[in-house]
Amino acid sequence: MSPESRAPEGDTIDQNLVRALAHPMRVRILEALQGRTASPTEMARRFGESLGVVSYHTNALLDVECIEQVGTRPKRGTIEHFYTARPRSFIGHQDWRKAPLSIRGGVTGEALRTFVAKVGAAVDADTIDSREDTTLNWMPITVDEQGWRQAAEILDRALRELMEVAAASRERLGEGNGIPVVTGLAAFEVPQG
Repeated sequence: MSPESRAPEGDTIDQNLVRALAHPMRVRILEALQGRTASPTEMARRFGESLGVVSYHTNALLDVECIEQVGTRPKRGTIEHFYTARPRSFIGHQDWRKAPLSIRGGVTGEALRTFVAKVGAAVDADTIDSREDTTLNWMPITVDEQGWRQAAEILDRALRELMEVAAASRERLGEGNGIPVVTGLAAFEVPQG
């Protein structure tokens, strides 16, 4: 096994996260539930798929604790269930880094496609600059190994703090609508030159 395909020493691969990728529909569901709540009925309509297929894969993700039920609503003699992705299951979350390289490439590609699509949608809808305190910045830097680790630790702290902000906001909002926001944190090695 090559060093790139193993998890970092001391870390174990969360098999639940790996199993979550066993079917492309599960990745689509995780994407759809990142930072929002939806029912299988809503997702089936959005995906143009049958409710049975979406419900099956939603239950598979629920079984491996990648999503959680956050509400119910009576609907025509039945109960509609609403779910959201658990923070550690967000596409691109650091826990995905523990998966083998062969799986990570697909997850990283999917995370970037989703992020770029959301940026494009915000540009098209003229919401990307609608707030005075919108944050859009990036900067190339050169670091040594220690600097790389320090940058990763800073981004990890920022991610944890953002997850706390989102959780507190969900509690304050209850069933109300909030401000849909995409945050992005990235640090990756680029080719020389």
